[in-house]
Amino acid sequence: MRSLRDYLFYVFVRCAWWVGGRIPLRTLRGLLVAISSIGYRLDVRHTERVRVNLRMAFPEWPESRVDCYARKAIAYWGRLAAEIIHARELAPDDQSGDFEVLGARVDAALSRGKGLLILTAHFGNFELLGRVCACRGVPLATFVRPFRNRFFDRFFVKDRRSMNLGMLGRGSGVREALRMLNHGGMVAVLLDQNQRPGRGIFVDMFGRPACTSTVLARLSLATGATVLPVFAVWRGDRTVPLIGELIESAGPGSPADGRTERSEKVRALTARYTAEIETVVRHHPEQWNWVHRRWKTQPSDRPIGPAGGVGAGSAPRPIAAA
Repeated sequence: MRSLRDYLFYVFVRCAWWVGGRIPLRTLRGLLVAISSIGYRLDVRHTERVRVNLRMAFPEWPESRVDCYARKAIAYWGRLAAEIIHARELAPDDQSGDFEVLGARVDAALSRGKGLLILTAHFGNFELLGRVCACRGVPLATFVRPFRNRFFDRFFVKDRRSMNLGMLGRGSGVREALRMLNHGGMVAVLLDQNQRPGRGIFVDMFGRPACTSTVLARLSLATGATVLPVFAVWRGDRTVPLIGELIESAGPGSPADGRTERSEKVRALTARYTAEIETVVRHHPEQWNWVHRRWKTQPSDRPIGPAGGVGAGSAPRPIAAA
Protein backbone atom coordinates (compact mmCIF):
# COMPACT_ATOMS: atom_id res chain seq x y z
CA MET A 1 0.00 0.00 0.00
CA ARG A 2 2.81 2.41 0.84
CA SER A 3 4.51 1.71 -2.49
CA LEU A 4 1.29 2.60 -4.27
CA ARG A 5 0.94 5.85 -2.31
CA ASP A 6 4.57 6.69 -3.03
CA TYR A 7 4.10 6.04 -6.73
CA LEU A 8 0.94 8.14 -6.94
CA PHE A 9 2.73 11.00 -5.15
CA TYR A 10 5.63 10.66 -7.60
CA VAL A 11 3.23 10.84 -10.56
CA PHE A 12 1.63 13.95 -9.07
CA VAL A 13 5.03 15.61 -8.61
CA ARG A 14 6.10 14.77 -12.15
CA CYS A 15 2.91 16.25 -13.55
CA ALA A 16 3.24 19.37 -11.38
CA TRP A 17 6.90 19.66 -12.42
CA TRP A 18 5.97 19.46 -16.11
CA VAL A 19 3.23 22.06 -15.75
CA GLY A 20 5.42 24.33 -13.60
CA GLY A 21 8.18 24.26 -16.20
CA ARG A 22 5.77 25.82 -18.69
CA ILE A 23 4.69 28.63 -16.39
CA PRO A 24 6.93 31.74 -16.33
CA LEU A 25 9.22 31.71 -13.30
CA ARG A 26 7.90 34.94 -11.79
CA THR A 27 4.32 33.68 -12.02
CA LEU A 28 5.21 30.26 -10.64
CA ARG A 29 7.09 31.84 -7.72
CA GLY A 30 4.04 33.86 -6.73
CA LEU A 31 1.72 30.89 -7.11
CA LEU A 32 3.79 28.46 -5.04
CA VAL A 33 4.55 31.04 -2.36
CA ALA A 34 0.79 31.63 -2.05
CA ILE A 35 0.16 27.88 -1.79
CA SER A 36 2.88 27.57 0.85
CA SER A 37 1.29 30.40 2.80
CA ILE A 38 -1.99 28.49 2.79
CA GLY A 39 -0.08 25.43 4.00
CA TYR A 40 1.13 27.51 6.94
CA ARG A 41 -2.45 27.57 8.22
CA LEU A 42 -3.35 23.99 7.32
CA ASP A 43 -0.19 22.05 8.22
CA VAL A 44 -0.37 22.52 11.97
CA ARG A 45 2.31 19.95 12.80
CA HIS A 46 5.10 21.47 10.71
CA THR A 47 4.04 25.03 11.45
CA GLU A 48 4.30 24.42 15.17
CA ARG A 49 7.70 22.76 14.71
CA VAL A 50 8.98 25.90 12.97
CA ARG A 51 7.63 28.07 15.79
CA VAL A 52 9.22 25.85 18.46
CA ASN A 53 12.61 25.99 16.76
CA LEU A 54 12.42 29.78 16.36
CA ARG A 55 11.52 30.18 20.04
CA MET A 56 14.51 28.06 21.05
CA ALA A 57 16.93 29.98 18.82
CA PHE A 58 15.55 33.42 19.65
CA PRO A 59 14.04 33.24 23.15
CA GLU A 60 14.03 37.04 23.31
CA TRP A 61 11.62 37.39 20.40
CA PRO A 62 7.97 38.28 21.11
CA GLU A 63 5.39 35.80 19.82
CA SER A 64 4.34 38.19 17.06
CA ARG A 65 7.86 38.14 15.59
CA VAL A 66 8.08 34.36 15.88
CA ASP A 67 4.82 34.06 13.95
CA CYS A 68 6.02 36.54 11.30
CA TYR A 69 9.25 34.68 10.59
CA ALA A 70 7.52 31.31 10.71
CA ARG A 71 5.20 32.48 7.94
CA LYS A 72 8.14 33.71 5.87
CA ALA A 73 10.16 30.53 6.40
CA ILE A 74 7.34 28.29 5.19
CA ALA A 75 6.42 30.58 2.29
CA TYR A 76 10.03 30.45 1.04
CA TRP A 77 9.65 26.72 0.36
CA GLY A 78 7.26 27.66 -2.43
CA ARG A 79 9.88 29.92 -3.94
CA LEU A 80 12.52 27.21 -3.63
CA ALA A 81 10.30 24.69 -5.43
CA ALA A 82 9.62 27.14 -8.27
CA GLU A 83 13.30 27.88 -8.77
CA ILE A 84 14.31 24.21 -8.68
CA ILE A 85 11.84 23.54 -11.50
CA HIS A 86 13.41 26.41 -13.49
CA ALA A 87 16.98 25.66 -12.41
CA ARG A 88 18.22 25.12 -15.96
CA GLU A 89 17.38 28.66 -16.99
CA LEU A 90 18.60 30.16 -13.71
CA ALA A 91 21.98 28.41 -13.45
CA PRO A 92 23.55 29.90 -16.61
CA ASP A 93 22.28 33.40 -15.71
CA ASP A 94 23.68 33.20 -12.20
CA GLN A 95 27.19 32.36 -13.39
CA SER A 96 27.69 36.10 -13.93
CA GLY A 97 27.89 38.95 -11.45
CA ASP A 98 28.13 37.79 -7.85
CA PHE A 99 28.90 34.23 -8.88
CA GLU A 100 31.99 35.41 -10.76
CA VAL A 101 33.44 36.40 -7.38
CA LEU A 102 32.67 32.91 -6.08
CA GLY A 103 34.28 31.39 -9.16
CA ALA A 104 37.48 33.36 -8.58
CA ARG A 105 37.61 32.26 -4.94
CA VAL A 106 37.03 28.64 -5.93
CA ASP A 107 39.73 28.73 -8.63
CA ALA A 108 42.24 30.25 -6.21
CA ALA A 109 41.53 27.55 -3.62
CA LEU A 110 41.71 24.75 -6.20
CA SER A 111 45.08 26.02 -7.42
CA ARG A 112 46.60 24.58 -4.24
CA GLY A 113 46.05 21.13 -5.72
CA LYS A 114 44.25 19.60 -2.73
CA GLY A 115 40.67 19.96 -3.89
CA LEU A 116 38.12 22.11 -2.09
CA LEU A 117 35.47 21.48 0.54
CA ILE A 118 32.35 23.66 0.47
CA LEU A 119 30.57 24.31 3.76
CA THR A 120 26.91 25.16 3.22
CA ALA A 121 23.45 24.56 4.65
CA HIS A 122 19.77 24.19 3.75
CA PHE A 123 19.58 27.91 3.34
CA GLY A 124 18.02 30.07 0.62
CA ASN A 125 18.25 28.35 -2.76
CA PHE A 126 20.88 25.79 -1.78
CA GLU A 127 19.86 23.57 -4.71
CA LEU A 128 20.68 26.29 -7.23
CA LEU A 129 24.02 26.94 -5.53
CA GLY A 130 25.09 23.36 -6.13
CA ARG A 131 23.96 23.40 -9.73
CA VAL A 132 25.75 26.67 -10.52
CA CYS A 133 29.00 25.44 -8.99
CA ALA A 134 28.71 22.14 -10.88
CA CYS A 135 28.29 24.02 -14.17
CA ARG A 136 31.83 25.41 -13.83
CA GLY A 137 33.31 22.19 -15.17
CA VAL A 138 35.04 21.12 -11.93
CA PRO A 139 33.66 17.83 -10.54
CA LEU A 140 31.35 18.58 -7.60
CA ALA A 141 29.50 16.15 -5.36
CA THR A 142 27.53 16.59 -2.19
CA PHE A 143 26.42 14.32 0.62
CA VAL A 144 22.67 13.73 0.55
CA ARG A 145 20.10 11.76 2.46
CA PRO A 146 17.79 9.80 0.15
CA PHE A 147 14.09 10.62 0.15
CA ARG A 148 11.86 7.99 1.71
CA ASN A 149 9.85 7.86 -1.50
CA ARG A 150 12.15 5.82 -3.74
CA PHE A 151 10.37 6.88 -6.94
CA PHE A 152 10.77 10.57 -6.13
CA ASP A 153 14.34 9.97 -4.98
CA ARG A 154 15.33 8.40 -8.31
CA PHE A 155 13.76 11.30 -10.19
CA PHE A 156 15.56 13.93 -8.10
CA VAL A 157 18.89 12.10 -8.34
CA LYS A 158 18.56 11.99 -12.12
CA ASP A 159 17.69 15.70 -12.27
CA ARG A 160 20.71 16.69 -10.15
CA ARG A 161 23.09 14.52 -12.14
CA SER A 162 21.80 15.99 -15.39
CA MET A 163 23.32 19.29 -14.20
CA ASN A 164 26.69 17.69 -13.29
CA LEU A 165 25.94 17.52 -9.58
CA GLY A 166 27.14 14.24 -8.07
CA MET A 167 25.72 12.67 -4.92
CA LEU A 168 27.44 10.86 -2.09
CA GLY A 169 25.85 8.59 0.48
CA ARG A 170 27.04 7.02 3.70
CA GLY A 171 29.89 4.53 3.81
CA SER A 172 31.40 4.38 0.34
CA GLY A 173 30.52 8.07 -0.16
CA VAL A 174 33.40 9.08 2.11
CA ARG A 175 35.87 7.07 0.03
CA GLU A 176 34.52 8.66 -3.15
CA ALA A 177 34.84 12.12 -1.56
CA LEU A 178 38.47 11.41 -0.70
CA ARG A 179 39.12 10.29 -4.26
CA MET A 180 37.54 13.44 -5.70
CA LEU A 181 39.52 15.73 -3.42
CA ASN A 182 42.77 13.95 -4.22
CA HIS A 183 42.03 14.53 -7.92
CA GLY A 184 41.34 18.25 -7.47
CA GLY A 185 37.56 18.10 -7.26
CA MET A 186 35.05 19.74 -4.94
CA VAL A 187 32.85 18.23 -2.24
CA ALA A 188 29.99 20.17 -0.63
CA VAL A 189 28.66 19.34 2.83
CA LEU A 190 25.36 20.66 4.20
CA LEU A 191 26.24 20.63 7.87
CA ASP A 192 22.99 21.77 9.45
CA GLN A 193 21.14 18.48 9.95
CA ASN A 194 20.66 16.67 13.23
CA GLN A 195 22.56 13.40 13.62
CA ARG A 196 21.37 10.30 15.40
CA PRO A 197 23.03 9.36 18.71
CA GLY A 198 26.55 8.07 18.05
CA ARG A 199 26.74 9.53 14.54
CA GLY A 200 27.86 13.03 15.48
CA ILE A 201 29.34 15.19 18.19
CA PHE A 202 27.72 17.96 20.21
CA VAL A 203 28.75 21.52 19.43
CA ASP A 204 27.06 24.78 20.26
CA MET A 205 24.40 26.25 17.99
CA PHE A 206 22.24 29.09 19.28
CA GLY A 207 23.43 28.28 22.81
CA ARG A 208 22.26 24.67 22.64
CA PRO A 209 24.03 21.36 22.03
CA ALA A 210 23.47 20.32 18.43
CA CYS A 211 24.48 16.82 17.30
CA THR A 212 26.59 17.50 14.20
CA SER A 213 28.32 15.37 11.59
CA THR A 214 32.11 15.30 11.70
CA VAL A 215 32.55 14.32 8.05
CA LEU A 216 33.62 17.81 6.92
CA ALA A 217 36.32 18.13 9.58
CA ARG A 218 37.58 14.59 8.98
CA LEU A 219 37.82 15.12 5.22
CA SER A 220 39.70 18.38 5.69
CA LEU A 221 42.15 16.82 8.15
CA ALA A 222 42.68 13.73 6.00
CA THR A 223 43.38 15.59 2.74
CA GLY A 224 44.56 19.04 3.79
CA ALA A 225 41.77 20.55 1.67
CA THR A 226 40.59 23.95 2.82
CA VAL A 227 36.94 24.66 3.62
CA LEU A 228 35.13 27.55 1.93
CA PRO A 229 31.83 28.62 3.54
CA VAL A 230 29.27 29.50 0.84
CA PHE A 231 25.57 30.12 1.38
CA ALA A 232 22.90 30.88 -1.22
CA VAL A 233 21.03 34.01 -0.13
CA TRP A 234 17.92 35.45 -1.75
CA ARG A 235 18.13 39.16 -2.53
CA GLY A 236 15.06 40.29 -4.37
CA ASP A 237 14.56 38.03 -7.39
CA ARG A 238 18.18 36.86 -7.40
CA THR A 239 20.18 34.26 -5.58
CA VAL A 240 23.61 35.50 -4.54
CA PRO A 241 26.46 33.65 -2.82
CA LEU A 242 27.47 34.74 0.66
CA ILE A 243 31.13 33.76 0.87
CA GLY A 244 33.14 33.34 4.05
CA GLU A 245 36.87 33.17 4.66
CA LEU A 246 38.79 29.98 3.94
CA ILE A 247 39.10 27.70 6.96
CA GLU A 248 42.32 25.68 7.19
CA SER A 249 42.41 22.27 8.85
CA ALA A 250 45.22 23.34 11.24
CA GLY A 251 47.42 20.35 10.46
CA PRO A 252 46.81 16.79 9.30
CA GLY A 253 44.76 14.42 11.39
CA SER A 254 46.87 11.41 10.48
CA PRO A 255 47.04 8.13 12.42
CA ALA A 256 50.33 9.42 13.85
CA ASP A 257 48.36 11.91 15.91
CA GLY A 258 47.06 10.72 19.21
CA ARG A 259 43.39 9.83 19.34
CA THR A 260 42.68 12.65 21.79
CA GLU A 261 44.49 15.21 19.65
CA ARG A 262 42.59 14.19 16.52
CA SER A 263 39.31 14.28 18.42
CA GLU A 264 40.00 17.79 19.68
CA LYS A 265 40.85 18.98 16.16
CA VAL A 266 37.64 17.51 14.78
CA ARG A 267 35.57 19.10 17.56
CA ALA A 268 37.18 22.53 17.16
CA LEU A 269 36.70 22.54 13.39
CA THR A 270 33.11 21.30 13.60
CA ALA A 271 32.32 24.01 16.16
CA ARG A 272 33.83 26.62 13.82
CA TYR A 273 31.80 25.41 10.85
CA THR A 274 28.59 25.42 12.89
CA ALA A 275 29.32 28.95 14.09
CA GLU A 276 29.56 30.05 10.44
CA ILE A 277 26.10 28.62 9.78
CA GLU A 278 24.65 30.24 12.90
CA THR A 279 25.99 33.66 11.89
CA VAL A 280 24.31 33.48 8.48
CA VAL A 281 21.03 32.24 9.96
CA ARG A 282 21.02 35.10 12.48
CA HIS A 283 21.33 37.59 9.61
CA HIS A 284 18.64 35.93 7.46
CA PRO A 285 16.47 33.78 9.78
CA GLU A 286 13.58 33.55 7.32
CA GLN A 287 15.74 31.71 4.76
CA TRP A 288 16.77 28.69 6.84
CA ASN A 289 14.98 25.33 7.02
CA TRP A 290 13.36 25.62 10.45
CA VAL A 291 11.17 22.58 9.73
CA HIS A 292 14.17 20.35 10.41
CA ARG A 293 14.46 19.17 14.03
CA ARG A 294 18.00 20.46 14.48
CA TRP A 295 18.16 19.86 18.25
CA LYS A 296 16.29 16.55 18.36
CA THR A 297 19.30 14.52 19.60
CA GLN A 298 20.47 15.69 23.02
CA PRO A 299 23.26 14.50 25.33
CA SER A 300 22.15 11.49 27.41
CA ASP A 301 18.57 11.96 26.19
CA ARG A 302 18.55 15.36 27.86
CA PRO A 303 15.29 17.18 27.01
CA ILE A 304 15.57 20.54 25.32
CA GLY A 305 15.38 23.18 28.02
CA PRO A 306 16.54 26.77 28.48
CA ALA A 307 19.31 28.10 26.28
CA GLY A 308 22.85 27.18 27.26
CA GLY A 309 23.42 23.51 26.44
CA VAL A 310 25.75 21.23 28.34
CA GLY A 311 28.74 19.66 26.66
CA ALA A 312 28.48 21.98 23.70
CA GLY A 313 31.68 23.94 24.14
CA SER A 314 32.26 27.37 22.69
CA ALA A 315 33.07 28.29 19.12
CA PRO A 316 34.78 31.37 17.74
CA ARG A 317 32.45 33.84 16.05
CA PRO A 318 33.38 33.89 12.35
CA ILE A 319 32.97 36.82 10.02
CA ALA A 320 30.98 35.97 6.90
CA ALA A 321 32.20 38.05 4.00
CA ALA A 322 29.94 39.04 1.19
